[in-house]
This record gives sequence, structure tokens and C-alpha cells, in this order.
Amino acid sequence: MSTAISFVPPPMDAPESKTERIPRVIDVFLQYLKSEGVSVVFGIPGGLLHPFFEAIEKDADIGLVVSKHEEGAAFMADGYARIGRRLSVCAGTSGPGATNLLTGVACAFADGVPLLVITGQAASHALGKGAAQETPREDIDIVAMFRPITKYSAMVTSPGSFAQHMRRALRAALTGRPGPVHLNVPVDIWEKPLSEQWFNPKTYRPDTRTFDRLAVQRAAAVLLEARRPVILAGSGVRGAGAEEHLRTLAELLCARVATTPRGKGVFPEDDALSLGVLGVAGHRDARLTIMGGDVDVLLTVGASLNETSTMNWNPHLRPSKALIQLDIDADRIGRNYPVDVPLVGDAQSILVELVYHMHRLIREGSIPNSTWGEAPPMDRSHTRYEGAAERTSTSVPVKPQRWRADLEEVLPDDAIVFSDIGGHMLFNIHHLCMRSTQQFIINLGFGSMGHGTVAPIGAALASPTRPVFALVGDGCFTMNGLDLLTAAEHDVPVIWIVENNNMHGITWHCSQILSKGTPMAAAKYKRPLEVAAIARAMGLHSSVVDGPGQIQGAVREALRGHGPALIEVRVDATVCPPLGERARSLAGFIE
Repeated sequence: MSTAISFVPPPMDAPESKTERIPRVIDVFLQYLKSEGVSVVFGIPGGLLHPFFEAIEKDADIGLVVSKHEEGAAFMADGYARIGRRLSVCAGTSGPGATNLLTGVACAFADGVPLLVITGQAASHALGKGAAQETPREDIDIVAMFRPITKYSAMVTSPGSFAQHMRRALRAALTGRPGPVHLNVPVDIWEKPLSEQWFNPKTYRPDTRTFDRLAVQRAAAVLLEARRPVILAGSGVRGAGAEEHLRTLAELLCARVATTPRGKGVFPEDDALSLGVLGVAGHRDARLTIMGGDVDVLLTVGASLNETSTMNWNPHLRPSKALIQLDIDADRIGRNYPVDVPLVGDAQSILVELVYHMHRLIREGSIPNSTWGEAPPMDRSHTRYEGAAERTSTSVPVKPQRWRADLEEVLPDDAIVFSDIGGHMLFNIHHLCMRSTQQFIINLGFGSMGHGTVAPIGAALASPTRPVFALVGDGCFTMNGLDLLTAAEHDVPVIWIVENNNMHGITWHCSQILSKGTPMAAAKYKRPLEVAAIARAMGLHSSVVDGPGQIQGAVREALRGHGPALIEVRVDATVCPPLGERARSLAGFIE
């Protein structure tokens, strides 16, 4: 599947004179973006960012994607950065344009995604006078609003300070654990002259792939000695591009591997060593193995060990001999469990070093002591899952479990799959088996509905040769679905599969448990939602699936279309998602 996206700048103004033009702040800004490999900006033009958007539109090397809501612009930039593995840019004008970006930026911050966020501001000479949509410290302090959800947030107060702010922001966004940064720029600053020559990223931001070699050597020895080694892999593995290195380590050790819900897919779930997902909507193999008291050494890689991955910080996660925790953020080491061997640094670099030292120890006579090879092979049939009978059910409307089992048959080997947040998310985590070379993305750090609906547009722009799927619920679609218009305008070939149960499913089913059998009536829609009809009106190819065995044909047809498409799946709304520990956690908070 490939995109036919071409950003063509509008006709330029009359040719400039041969006199060399003095560079402006906006010219310096664009040069910094190009030096960092940025090729697209997401946002909505507005008066207090007019010079910015005008320059982006005229630039032949940077495309402009105008979303239908600033939150969507941030989500698209987030998806672009996650899949493109590079800096992405979103922008909104002052006032509501800036505040509309906040949720999307918070998602990126929670998951360590590098975004540069630009917001507009009243002219510098008008600050403090009450200009329209002014957001200075005395009124609505937009810089302070962004500060808790970014690694750097500042207002540029003069042309001379712009380059310094820019370098500082880029350094923060792309050094250590990545994250969003924010610059608030008065509208008159962009056109002012600025001479700048310092554009090489290697000269203003360091490579932080350093680590404690002695700690790695200790970890290698402990892992080789382990008889029941298990690796718990989080989304940090994906962020570091360390999937293949993780698999090499697991095979060398003969270690079993589970992932966190956010890390789903970083290790192939059809592999003989895979335990599946541990935590919310997780799998029996992972839960019984890791919490069963038989694991002597547990290595966690890029996993923060938060509530959703540890079954509410279950103390039985601690292994009998040693917990080894690898994370790029030292503050996450030992935050929730005592750690025996801490490894601070980039996951890919440390896994490479771990494998190197293990090979060295093996050459010197050591051997991996894992006894997992003597255990019976793990179940890879439908009975691996909760609700196994529903995966083969022939009833109509289709069961949520069944259409996911059907989808596995036609999901391309190189598919990128986004999941949104809600009841459908739990089915996606539990019932969709992710194979090698497929990717699964979910913003479970912040857990914002709408991200999995809109971020795939950015992902498809970042990786135009791979098929991108968005598995979303009808509630997420109603919240952010108008940005499917953006995909239609730019012919971005995302395939949305919308599970329609005409309600906020996780709220309805959870409330039934928490209220002792009385669900929250407000969670159900008052009238049926015609998702496919809405998509068709926006210019997308659309179809409806309501029975088993139908989605395969719908997906094949959507893939042949090479454009944006939507498949509405009308499911049996009475089927409860695999709530498991999440419901018990909420019940505990209420008590």
C-alpha cells in the first residue's frame, strides 16, 4: 500500500531582486527543521501564526497538513514521530488554538514522543495590553500550561534569543528519554531579521547512548545463571528500535518473554518463547508464569512497571533471585519495586552490550542455565485466550473476539496497527496476535480517546509504503472522527476499523461491575450511529461488517483501493471486554 501524497507549494510571489535577502527568524526556524529531518508540519493556521504558516506553505521541502482540530494536529504529529522515529512538529495559534493542543501534547509526553510544539502569541509590543487572544503571564499563561507536559516550554521574547531557545528545545526533545517541547512566539518576531549559522545537530545536542559497563557485565552473568529467566518488554523497546536485539537476547538465553500492554508487539506473540501481554487485558501464560513464583531472574526492558502492566503493583512480580531493570530514565529505576541490577541507558545500546558480554562468557566456558526448554510447549491455539469459544462463534451480530481472529488472517505482515482507548482496546490487546514485523501502537500512558483515530494519519505519512490500520471504537470515532476528512483531502491510505456497539463500552461494562449489576444508562447512545455512512459522506470508501467471516473480504477490498477506507463492524454489545484487573483496581479506588 503506498500513498500518492505530494505537497506542492503554491505559486511564489514575484521574483526577488538579485540583492541577497536578509534572513528572518522564520528562515532560521525552517533551516533548523530541515537539519533535523522534518518534512511535514501539522496544525491549523491562525492570525497570530500567519507568518509561520505562510512560510511553511511556500517552502518546497516541508509539507503542511491542516487538521480539523488542533488536538488532531498534535495526534498526527505524535503518530508521525512514533513511526518515523524522528522529530515531528505541530502548531496552533494563540488562545484556544494553543489550549486545544494540550491533550495531544500530554499523550506525547506520557509516552516519550519527540514533538516540537509552536504556539502563536500577540505582538511583542502589545503584550500586557489585553490584545485579542493574548496569553501572557498576567492573563492565560500558555507557557506555564505547557510546562508540566513538555520537557521545555518558553516564550521567545526577541529575535536574538530565538536560536538559543530553538537549540535548547531540540536538545531537550531528542536527548535522553524523548519528549515534546514548546515555544510560544509573538507574531511580529517571525519576520524580523536574524543571522544564524549554527545548524548542525551534532554540535548542539549530544548522543546519550552511554551506560555503566560494569552493571551490564553483572547483568549478563546473572542472566546466564538463571534457570527460569523471563524478560518483560515495554514500549521503550520500540522507542529505541531494539525489537531485533530483544529477540536475539531471548533466543540466546532461552528466556520467555512477556510484554506490557504498551509494549505489545515488540516481541512476536506467535513465537514459541512468547508469554503474551502482562497486565490489563493480558494473557494467562504471562500472568501465571511471572506471578506464579517460579521465575528466578526477571529483566524488564523499557517498562516503567506502572499500574496497567503490573496488575496493580502485585508484589508477586518480584522474582526469587534478581530483578534487573533497564530504562533510559533513571527516575523510573526502582520506582515501584526494589531493583538488584539497574541498567540506565538506551535499550538498543545496552541489549547489544548484554549479548556481547554473554557471548564472551560463553566462549570462556559459561552456558545458559535456562530450563524452559525442558517445559511443555505453550498453547498457541484459541484456548490461549479468554473467551476462546467466541473466537470461533458463528453468531450474528459478530462477537468482538471473532472479528479479531478473522482479521489476523488478512492483516499484512508489515502492518502498523493503532488501537484507540476504550472497551475495544481491551479486545485488541488480548485477542489480536501480533506477528514479527507487525507493529502495535497504543497511547496507554495518558490514555486519551481519539489518539488511535487520528495518529495513524501521521504514521502513514511517515511510512507511506506500509499499510496502516486504526482499530477504534464508535466513541473514539465520534470524538475525533472529523479528521478522517484530513486523510481524504491528502489521500492518506489509513484503514479504520470501527467497532460499533452504540455505547461507551468500557464505561458501561465497568459501571455494571462497580454498581453491582446496574450499568450507567448514560453510556449508551440514544439513537444508532451510522459510522459507515458518516465516513462515506467524508469521501472515504466504506463498508459494513456484522457477521463472522466478513471482515477478510472487506480488508482485502480496502487494501486494493490504496486510499483511506473505513470498515464499520457492528458487534454484539452484550459481550464484556476482558476487564480483569482494571475493574478490580477501580473497585479498590472507590473503596
